[in-house]
Amino acid sequence: MARKKKQEDQAPGSPAWMATFSDLMNLLLCFFVLLFSMSSVDTAKFNEMAQSFASTFSIFKAGGAFFGDGNLVANGATQLNNLDEYKATMGEQSESKEDKDNIYENNGDTAELLEYYKNKVSELEGVVEDLKQNEQYQEELKQEASSMLYDEVIELANRYNLGTDVEFGMDTAYNYVKIDVKGSVLFESNQAEIKKDAKPILLKIGDILKEYDNFGIEIIGHTDNIPIKSGPYRDNDYLSAARAIETAQYLIKTKNLDASKISFSGKGEREPVDTNATEEGRSRNRRIEFRIYTPMQ
Repeated sequence: MARKKKQEDQAPGSPAWMATFSDLMNLLLCFFVLLFSMSSVDTAKFNEMAQSFASTFSIFKAGGAFFGDGNLVANGATQLNNLDEYKATMGEQSESKEDKDNIYENNGDTAELLEYYKNKVSELEGVVEDLKQNEQYQEELKQEASSMLYDEVIELANRYNLGTDVEFGMDTAYNYVKIDVKGSVLFESNQAEIKKDAKPILLKIGDILKEYDNFGIEIIGHTDNIPIKSGPYRDNDYLSAARAIETAQYLIKTKNLDASKISFSGKGEREPVDTNATEEGRSRNRRIEFRIYTPMQ
């Protein structure tokens, strides 16, 4: 019986003909790329073709299609200038700055975006200017309200004939109108008990304050800078505070003023209106101050 001829072992790797076939395909690819780079592309037809291929082919790991949103063809023939870079990164999911820039350019023009933010800045500057004008308008309203309040208080003072022992003024910031009564008129030296003959003056002031019972009212005691050496109060702060409290309680009781609208405090010698170097100046500094705050507060 004849023995069969032993079959020769096949060489490892791909058949030799595939190398020739691959070279041919590469040459064809280069040929068509050159044709494509020299041709003029109809954008509408190209987009239709790209969409058609995009729905059929999907070869990238990130899910992108060769046509449509791929790096090589989707953005037009100008991308062929970066062919070497795309060849190195083809098929990979990229988060590089270049890819982000491409996405940015596809979604909006840089000049348009800058113009948009420039307009927004202009709008904000307009809002700020409106706020400044509004603040100025509010300041003018407060000044007008304070001036009207001052005129009304002066008119009431003339009606009640308060005399020369009472002074009137207006805050430079237009927050309040003030009525100052000399301390020597209301109190004995180093005392906080209201003098009997001073009560008629306080009652007239109480009538004025009653006209503005819904406004904020503050009663403040002031002294000169002469230290206290005797009496029930150890210093000027205690004396001024006691006089303010005594005055506030008297007016609340006799004129039925709203206690929730009235505050009182003692400033001692810290807020003089005149010099403490003369007796006349010290006499002005020893006072009870009534502040009527404007409704703009």
